[in-house]
Amino acid sequence: MRRTVAAVVVALSTALSLSASPGTALAGSTGTPNAVDGSTTTSARALAVRALHTATQVLAGRATRTDPSMALLRLRLTMHALTPADRRHAVAILARPTDHPDLYGQTYRVKAKKKCAGHICIHWVPTSRDAPPSRTWVDKQLTMLNNVWTFEVKKLGYRRPVSDGTRGGGSGKFDVYLKELYHQGLYGLTVAEQRTSSNNRLYSSYLLIDNDFKRSQFHADPMQVARVTAAHEFFHATQYGYDAGEDPWLMESTATWMEDQFDDSSNDNRQYLPWSQLRKPGTPLDTFTNGGFEQYGNWVFFEYLSERYGRRIVRSVWKHAAAFGRGGHQFSAEAIHSALHSHGGMTTVFGRYASGNTVPRRAYAEGKAYPAAGSARQVTLTRASPRTPWTTYAVRHLASVNLRATPGADLSGPRWRLRLTVDGPQRATSPAVVVLVTRKHHPATRMIVHLTKQGRGKVSVPFSRAGTRVVTVTLVNASTTFTCHTNGGYSCNGTSKAPHPSFAVKLVAYKR
Repeated sequence: MRRTVAAVVVALSTALSLSASPGTALAGSTGTPNAVDGSTTTSARALAVRALHTATQVLAGRATRTDPSMALLRLRLTMHALTPADRRHAVAILARPTDHPDLYGQTYRVKAKKKCAGHICIHWVPTSRDAPPSRTWVDKQLTMLNNVWTFEVKKLGYRRPVSDGTRGGGSGKFDVYLKELYHQGLYGLTVAEQRTSSNNRLYSSYLLIDNDFKRSQFHADPMQVARVTAAHEFFHATQYGYDAGEDPWLMESTATWMEDQFDDSSNDNRQYLPWSQLRKPGTPLDTFTNGGFEQYGNWVFFEYLSERYGRRIVRSVWKHAAAFGRGGHQFSAEAIHSALHSHGGMTTVFGRYASGNTVPRRAYAEGKAYPAAGSARQVTLTRASPRTPWTTYAVRHLASVNLRATPGADLSGPRWRLRLTVDGPQRATSPAVVVLVTRKHHPATRMIVHLTKQGRGKVSVPFSRAGTRVVTVTLVNASTTFTCHTNGGYSCNGTSKAPHPSFAVKLVAYKR
């Protein structure tokens, strides 16, 4: 699901409701296979019943602070442990609008119509509350959805969604259903439906999107809302053709990034930036929380990459994450690490990204509209107080901490400088220290501090009041190594092997 209408700030998500048959399942947030053994222990059944309850609440529109995609995914992964009656209940939750039974109002109440063109079949009903406003609206949606296909598959080069065969009656065309979703608090859903015979991690899928995106309900231009919703949801369908069990934070972040690629005029995804690393640099990039928005706000990381290395860099990440092919089937952080190997490496790129977030107007094409990353400490150094004591900062994985130093008014001569001394974690944990010097009369300069194998480093930069506005030090933990499958909640549902290493930092203003 792209977002929930009822949330104070709309949240993105994907309804990864996988095929309804029990058996081998995919492990969401793992990036690696997980075979369900079919056991029906008390704990397994309790988890399944809880997942069924949560999914029921989501479709009833009563779980606006729960991520619907993960609720439905948990249901799919645990439904083997349900009783036969409850399993039929779960199957109904995952039904198409033209399927029966459907216990939660997803089934059309009147006979559906269908129109196919290009790569898309669009389904709708002529009457009832699910009816679109006009046949003209249907035609516009069909044209727009084909434009989304052309952009994402043909122009950007992503794999086409897995064919659903004869499902939907469109001879393998991609099915989209227009449905009144506002009463459920939804904009759209992407439903992964059936495993391929050759790879149990690749799924066919279909979309549900709101039937009219009425301005009085969604408070924006209906076609603009439809465009960004379709771009986001269709990219989920594409992702299911790479690996439907990939880490959900990667799915949501890149799908939110895709919105802006398809419709740059919308800027709808900016609403999530307060939860991104622009505002929360100390929160790991691969954070995914039910009811949280970090996984949506961090589309900005992929914007940073694509502006520097081209849009293909995101496709490269998905190629490494794919559950097929040579060199693929990597979990999210590992796939990013591999994709950045030829661009200076993850540590260097992530360090520059984290530093760039302190001055987004210079780091992004549209950065003037973005919030800037804050600092954990700000100091003003003077002749009377020219130094800070050694101070230790713990930095979480795939996150950063910023420090700012400003020269006092009495550091007026050109010979004043600032010495930064760092005693950080060992190089094996992928630490980085980046220094940004913002000048008054010259362009800003950025440098990466050379750290020894033991993590120690030192650098000196200009620090005159006449020429320097501020020096920003960014401490970075770029580690992408994890112990997977620990229910840790991050990449590969794991726990970082460098969860919060410490950086000891000392700043000294001195005169040459």
